[in-house]
Amino acid sequence: MRVIVLDISPTSRKILEVILSRESHQVASFDDSLEALSFLSQHGPADLLFLGLELPKMDGFDVLKYLRGEPRFHSMGTIALLNERDGILVRLKARLAGAQQVVTKPLVRQLIVALVSEHLYRSASIRGADQRTGSLTRDHSEVASYRGGSARDESASTRTL
Repeated sequence: MRVIVLDISPTSRKILEVILSRESHQVASFDDSLEALSFLSQHGPADLLFLGLELPKMDGFDVLKYLRGEPRFHSMGTIALLNERDGILVRLKARLAGAQQVVTKPLVRQLIVALVSEHLYRSASIRGADQRTGSLTRDHSEVASYRGGSARDESASTRTL
């Protein structure tokens, strides 16, 4: 599975990279919203996005709004990363903005693995339902573009998809 991690915290990015890589997922990490959106525009949607809400230039809520407005990103699952001090209103706002799930830092391996597994299960269920009705949720050229994707090594982390 292709996963994007977008968060200002280098610690959170690294923790997620390690957890997800050990589970055999491809991970690209960013600390800048515009850079991450540029990457997504060039390479197509990831399967899952872990999204911090406090980001420079364009916060996580604006990222969710942008993704919601672009039909080609509708298949991408989003998990909002909340801080311990974030209350119920931030959680609700993230869900209303389009995050399918929220997780509160500090990040715990078991919870991350469970969230990813749940996303995979939901995606498989949706794909199965779509195939039974005769429609596909992904364009085949989009999938092919990921298979031929290139690796980039930049300041925030290794970006491969």
